[in-house]
Amino acid sequence: MFNIIKTRKDTIESLEGELIVKRKLIAALMTTALMGSVFTGCAQGDVEPAPETGEQPVAEKPADEQKEEPATSEEKQTLDVAVFEGGYGRAYWDAVAEAFEKQNPNVDVVINANPEIGEIIRPDLLSGNAPDFIYLPTTNKSGVTNALIKDKLLADISDVFEDPAIKDKILPGFIDNVATSPYGDGKVYLAPLYYSTTGLFYNKTVFEQNGWEVPVTWDDFYALGDKAKEKGRALITYQGLAPGYMEAMLIPAMVASVGPENFEKALNYEDGAWEQEGIVKAMEQVAKMSTNNYLMEGTVALSHTQAQQQWLKGDALFIPCGSWLEGEMAESPREDGFEWGFTAPPVMNAEDTKYVFTTFEEMFIPADSDQIDLAKEFLKFQYSDEAVALNAEKAKGIPPVKGAAEQLKQYVSGATYETYKLFDQGYEPTIVRFASVQGTELDPRTELFNQVAPVVSGEMSAAEWAAYMENISDSVRDYVVK
Repeated sequence: MFNIIKTRKDTIESLEGELIVKRKLIAALMTTALMGSVFTGCAQGDVEPAPETGEQPVAEKPADEQKEEPATSEEKQTLDVAVFEGGYGRAYWDAVAEAFEKQNPNVDVVINANPEIGEIIRPDLLSGNAPDFIYLPTTNKSGVTNALIKDKLLADISDVFEDPAIKDKILPGFIDNVATSPYGDGKVYLAPLYYSTTGLFYNKTVFEQNGWEVPVTWDDFYALGDKAKEKGRALITYQGLAPGYMEAMLIPAMVASVGPENFEKALNYEDGAWEQEGIVKAMEQVAKMSTNNYLMEGTVALSHTQAQQQWLKGDALFIPCGSWLEGEMAESPREDGFEWGFTAPPVMNAEDTKYVFTTFEEMFIPADSDQIDLAKEFLKFQYSDEAVALNAEKAKGIPPVKGAAEQLKQYVSGATYETYKLFDQGYEPTIVRFASVQGTELDPRTELFNQVAPVVSGEMSAAEWAAYMENISDSVRDYVVK
């Protein structure tokens, strides 16, 4: 990993610098060894907590025993790739490694894929033997990715996305955001891979039988609810015991009402930001579900699969969820003639900019990698036409690349395909993250969605909801991770 410096002075300075980086990494990884992450739904990146291994941190090796010198251009190079083996599997990674090797005959790509990859690579990170390239979502409960982010131990990959061949292919909104640029310094440290859009699922057959149009505005949405009630159906249900699913409706409504920059103020706990008029109006649309039997009876007490099952049986017209829903409920019973349908969440006015709450899973390069340049080439390859086609075929997933949805079309259902096509229909992704806090037990995102039940039950008004979040902001402002 290190070039051996002949002079004693430079060697000492080099080792001192290395020790500083290692101490930060060790502290971060030890702190987060048992730390969980907030999850939304059952997206492909979500996993159960890894079992305790009882292993102790691996002792640091002397600098001259850590890693060999990077190979010269004439030598065979090895790229160590660590992969989270979740719902998307590992077949794609084996295939893309082989494809990359064909284009680069002097490179061996070694894939280490495992559902517990975060725990597996933790000792390597502690001992200074980091993989060269990692796919591990920030939602993974190992906490490894978040630890690396917080201690700024990721390589700057901005130049990858400044390459015109890559820059012009990425869908708008997927690079310049808090998920890829977590420090607000204009640099990119995490690369988007599998993305999921969220919105409202419905049964197309029911709409066709009744001659109903899919609603665009909130007024359309509630007008349809009045018609649904006449047919013995509620307008909507949601995963009551997992209220975070409501981000599919609430977040786009707030962003559309106040604009992305003003919503960022709320995410960063600026004074008064949660009581902006547009945010309160968006909350009022959710609160309206408590009236006129729009919300399916018993919703707030249902688990996510229970609510989804009752929706499949026809008890409600809509349910908010992401593109994983169809796969998750593939074997569940449903009403006769059921056909999957998907639409974006409603907006205040038809002419408003339309947003869709979007998430993605991340790839990155550790700053400790001794093959950073080669790893960047491998990262670029993930967005190539060949890799996109392989990903669609092997994993039924795609990165946010223009035209990639067409590659996926033959492998997924029409409704899942539609979730990926929204960005070709004038919708924009909204990728948001609450500013991280530590030293407090309060989790602002959890606090926001924990109030959904009292709001849709009529126990809390929209104004009270906004005031509650303003108080949460006041409470965590001094605990923001800088």
